[in-house]
Amino acid sequence: MAFSVQNITLGDLNFIRISNLNTLCHIDISCKGGLLNSWVQGPEKQGFDVIDGNDFSIGWGAFESNGFKSGKMNPYSCRLNKGCYIHNNKEYKINKYYLGVHSIHGLVYDANFVLEHSEVKDNQASVSLVYQYQKQDTGFPFEYEIKLNWVFEQNNKVSVTTTILNNSAESFPMMDGWHPYFKLGESINDCAIWFSDQGLLAYDLELIPTGNIIPHNTFANGQSLLNITLDNGYVLNPQNVDCILENNNYKLVVTPISNYGYLQLYTPPHRKSIAIENLSAAPDCFNNKMGLHIMQPQEIWSLKTQYQLFYK
Repeated sequence: MAFSVQNITLGDLNFIRISNLNTLCHIDISCKGGLLNSWVQGPEKQGFDVIDGNDFSIGWGAFESNGFKSGKMNPYSCRLNKGCYIHNNKEYKINKYYLGVHSIHGLVYDANFVLEHSEVKDNQASVSLVYQYQKQDTGFPFEYEIKLNWVFEQNNKVSVTTTILNNSAESFPMMDGWHPYFKLGESINDCAIWFSDQGLLAYDLELIPTGNIIPHNTFANGQSLLNITLDNGYVLNPQNVDCILENNNYKLVVTPISNYGYLQLYTPPHRKSIAIENLSAAPDCFNNKMGLHIMQPQEIWSLKTQYQLFYK
């Protein structure tokens, strides 16, 4: 077999490594959070890691303060205005993590996912991780299952399918997203980015969407990231959903294949990486309803995104 799957333990954290035995590239998935923490290239590229991931040698403790790197954002992403929303005429308030006065990045970013299945083939390997959310936060008193299927394929391609099952007898609001930070070298100042959008989400000073969409297509023909600072959300053009990050050595293509119609970009102050976040809805969608999905009892909803890296 050209691929392998192995379990790795670091302190009290468990990881799953999927390796391409021909290229000696591998990805590491953290079972806590179900996230992609590294994507290491082979000897040809001196083991370069495309993911600006977490230093889990010091444990999980700094995950939130270090920017929720690679985190799974579900059932809401980015900011939820003061942690409050109304569903079916009932008011709810989230208890989990707040940045200032707003709840951020959902309820399952630190969930302990369980390995349900792994499969190795000649041209790829995959793992399925599952987590049962059971009303852990009184501000979201619903039950659902979330399953992640990570696949590492030939041609240096990584994909993840998220499948959500409503185990409740009632409906609830839902959105889904990912928060990976990508790096192609020492700095994103040497990178350019391409994507086509149908508008820029208007945010207030606290990064809460106002509900307005500003005409915008600045990056359609490519734009250097030098001197550009981003913490912005976009409505993707459904006819051209790829987001491309490129420098002189690498080309990364991010392709939201199913149900990720929004894109959030963030450039951290250190400018070593950029967060390219596929979202199914806008931030604060529980309130502004932009892209919001209402899960019906026993409904199954799937979303998929893909990352592919090319060498130059």
